[in-house]
Amino acid sequence: MVRIENEKEILSSPERYPAIVPFLMEEYRGKTDFEIYRGIKKQAEAFLSTYEGRYFSKTALKALLASLDPYLEKHGFFRYHRGETVWYRHFELRAGAAVDPSLLRGDSFFLDADFLKSHADLGNATTFSLTELAEKALPAFVSICEGKVVSVAAVNENLSSDAMPEMTVETAVAYRGRRLASANAAALADYLLRRGRSVAYCCRYNHTASRAIARAVGFEEVGRFFAVSAYRR
Repeated sequence: MVRIENEKEILSSPERYPAIVPFLMEEYRGKTDFEIYRGIKKQAEAFLSTYEGRYFSKTALKALLASLDPYLEKHGFFRYHRGETVWYRHFELRAGAAVDPSLLRGDSFFLDADFLKSHADLGNATTFSLTELAEKALPAFVSICEGKVVSVAAVNENLSSDAMPEMTVETAVAYRGRRLASANAAALADYLLRRGRSVAYCCRYNHTASRAIARAVGFEEVGRFFAVSAYRR
């Protein structure tokens, strides 16, 4: 299915829309959907007809990006990492599943306001804001080494009860290889599943360590997606 969006308001409202996504392609359980701006309809149609069946190939994505750059430049937008063709894998763990108990470790701690209050001197070696996670009540599990948080698995945002939360995982470079990310991801998945929630997990197509975490926890790979993101100059 191709959904066409009129971008007139988006392009004319720089304060509200500092960034745009003129092209989004998502493959889910064998079905591919597209969301495109009306202004790139011709480029999108050419892409769809030329690369049918191999939309996610590097050749197809490079050609697509090259065809969209004039449109972006015309409207004062630019892409970071020009020439990079990165798509993402989409994994899910559906409600009703169960996490292997052997993956759950006693050194994965649930992060909330009370935890931070009782660990006032705790450092943080990750890029997550621990305070923000607690303030927004975003479910998260962390690992602590040498007096600081070195690994985090957290839900990206609070969602309605019928929406599927997505988790993000990070371990500080110096502490990788200890299976901390897998432990925290498993703890967070277990926490959500026990509350009747499904959970999603996404990673770059070539991030082998992140894929290994998803598979270790029991996630099923159900699709992939690619988005063209651009920012005002």
